[in-house]
Amino acid sequence: MIDMITLKLKNIENLKQKAGKRNLIIQCSFCPSWNFPQDEIEKFAGSINSEIQKIPTICNRPAIKVDLEKYDVVFVLACGAGIQIISESVQREVIPAADTTGIGVKFKDKIEIYCKACGDCILDETAGICPIVRCSKSLINGPCGGVHNGMCEVNNMECGWVLILDRMRELGNLEKFLQTRMPKPEK
Repeated sequence: MIDMITLKLKNIENLKQKAGKRNLIIQCSFCPSWNFPQDEIEKFAGSINSEIQKIPTICNRPAIKVDLEKYDVVFVLACGAGIQIISESVQREVIPAADTTGIGVKFKDKIEIYCKACGDCILDETAGICPIVRCSKSLINGPCGGVHNGMCEVNNMECGWVLILDRMRELGNLEKFLQTRMPKPEK
């Protein structure tokens, strides 16, 4: 039995609104290939006028090198963990092309949870860092008042929202940090 991450393609009309003139889909060779036939992926890429670059098992790599100079917009077709690995590696905004619907990554025998598989990925709004996992309280509408010296009051781990703020500052996207995010209703 193989454990597998399941994905659902995002709404194509919403992605078309985010697309530029020159688009790239960075596709993990593992999860998307298990979830979707290649012709469906190619049709999906064609609908947003995008080239595809496959990378073998993104979430098992500590760093990814991709030449993105000629692309306006970068979409990532991978699980939420893979999207975050790409975001960290390329140091630029990336847009999830799918939602993860069931995830950790393993580096040198240590498993770190990157994605809770919420089915509503907002990594393009949070600089590629998942607040549901990285915030001890799983707050998605911004930081609470319980951070001291960058650490959470709950369990002495780094505050996820400080990480998001720092990444947005690095990427020059602080205006996104100030946007209002309403709490999501319970599912």
